[in-house]
Amino acid sequence: WAPTAAGPLAHPWRPRGPEFPSQGMYGYIPFIWKDMVLTMAGPETWAKILLEAGISSELEAEVLNTATRREDLVLEIFGATCKVMAMPLGDALRAFGRHFVSFTLRSGNGAFLRSQGVTLPAFLENVNATHNYFERDHPNAKFPFVESKYDPVEDTVHLTYFSVRQGVSPLLLGVIEEVGARLYGLNVYFVPTAVPADLADAAAANRAAAWHVSWKNRPGGCKEDDPAMDKVRPPPPRISFPTLHNSLTQFMQFMRSNKLCLPLCTTDAGGAAEMAAVEAADEIMEMSRRPSSEGSEDAEGVIMTRSSTKKLSEVANRGEQSLEDVLLRATHAKSVAAAWSDTHLPECRLFWSNSKGRAEHYDLSADACQVDVFISHCWSPPENWKTVMGPDINYADVKSAAVAVMAKDIALSRNDLQSWRNVLLWIDKACIPQDNDALNLSCINHIENFIRRCDNVCVIFTWTYMERLWCVYEWACVLKDKTPEMCFLQIESFMNEQTLPLYLDCIRFFSIKRAKCFLESDREILTKKIDSTYVSHKAFETLVKATAVALMARSMAFRAGRSRMLHNAFFTPWADLAQELGFADLAGALRTCNASEWREAAAMHTICSIKNVEQKQEPMRGVSAKEY
Repeated sequence: WAPTAAGPLAHPWRPRGPEFPSQGMYGYIPFIWKDMVLTMAGPETWAKILLEAGISSELEAEVLNTATRREDLVLEIFGATCKVMAMPLGDALRAFGRHFVSFTLRSGNGAFLRSQGVTLPAFLENVNATHNYFERDHPNAKFPFVESKYDPVEDTVHLTYFSVRQGVSPLLLGVIEEVGARLYGLNVYFVPTAVPADLADAAAANRAAAWHVSWKNRPGGCKEDDPAMDKVRPPPPRISFPTLHNSLTQFMQFMRSNKLCLPLCTTDAGGAAEMAAVEAADEIMEMSRRPSSEGSEDAEGVIMTRSSTKKLSEVANRGEQSLEDVLLRATHAKSVAAAWSDTHLPECRLFWSNSKGRAEHYDLSADACQVDVFISHCWSPPENWKTVMGPDINYADVKSAAVAVMAKDIALSRNDLQSWRNVLLWIDKACIPQDNDALNLSCINHIENFIRRCDNVCVIFTWTYMERLWCVYEWACVLKDKTPEMCFLQIESFMNEQTLPLYLDCIRFFSIKRAKCFLESDREILTKKIDSTYVSHKAFETLVKATAVALMARSMAFRAGRSRMLHNAFFTPWADLAQELGFADLAGALRTCNASEWREAAAMHTICSIKNVEQKQEPMRGVSAKEY
């Protein structure tokens, strides 16, 4: 369980490539630029811009088609916009940054953005964690690093920003201003300050800056869209945030290559918003746009269902088949997993909202010989969920998106990302017939065998996971039968500076006696299982604690590789906890971890995998101007 030289290739950072690698340069950016003009000045002004740029309706269609690469036309439109609307380029980019946030919310990413922090300071602190996800999609990209230090006395933030790009601050400024206004009902202000000494050279090259960030409540609360705008602009398509973010990243590269970059702003309007552009992130958890569930693709893996009544008959007449073979079921990922921007998310939310399984849930699964992923999770959110994550963040939504990420990881490991919806999952609610007591008990007694028949295990690891005895027992069963690289922890949506102490405590104070069961009768069942399999309760607790520390440290290593600050904040505490709990060998091994080297090796591994995916996938179907 200790890190080894094979760390970056052995652990479950499955390489995740772009779902649509052939997408045109800057993708949806021209699309959003037009939407901005329509919102600010109406269709007449857009027509004047096209006339000034010398662009016909046919050429406009090329610009707005997301699969084309007409840089010359995009440049013409940018220039014409500045001229017709009498806006310097910096003002135009700042306006575009604000509108990018508005468009992102309208395209179905509101819940995802709000999940990034209960408050604006929390949102800013989560920027680097968000970049970790995007780097797995785009290992060649150079994402900015943001250090956010909150002052609870002044209720302000000191923000330090470093990037390889120059002069994108007007765009970024607009983004962070709109994040404050739209999500938190705040007017945000920036006052430039001196950068740390080690960033002085970068600051001189306009690649680093620092600000004192403050805010005031907006009169009327959070900024809302003007309903009248729906008459002058069409509704945007539903686009995942990672897809939009990828377009914005390519747009910044396009600006630099065409010498459109401006000096980094050091006025009170500051450029701190760069972090929000790349940060506002999401998706925890969900790393790519979910394909439409309509059409022939959906019919490829339709599962023929059997009711629990038929299953009872099969058990009684199974002949030479083992009971385990008859009871093992699996459900397709498309039935229970969805991206944040997916229209299918409300249906998945209903599934994950409670643990009570009915006949229609059992009918989501079908008989299986082998299963791709066993899902281990807590049905109930932590009691302090709303306080820590925010009142508008639905626990069921986060779980649905996390499972979608897991399914895409599995599909990409097979170089076939488009097949993620057909990844087979074992989930108790769908695979155990809870409406039949006899079958329900038989399935519970075969949990260990079901885990053994699953190729991988995904643990949706909240800071209260270790408080549930069923979850901990599943954890122990997993460790008995699976190697570490077959175990995935989904924690990125939950782990931040506020929840880290909660995670440390949940492992530090774990014991069988403290663990809870929804039904007290379950405690008796599980205690007997533990007594029959492990040397003692103390030995069981030692196994759980040691492996939890090791896996959590491994999960944090990729994040820690970005900077010494992140290493000290999110990785070092696990080495310290190992030492505190008496796991001296584990603590010593963790302290030898060179997270930055692991990170580079993992990125190179991902690049090779992405190239394999690109060679197999078909080009993305572009969105036409007519459809827009």
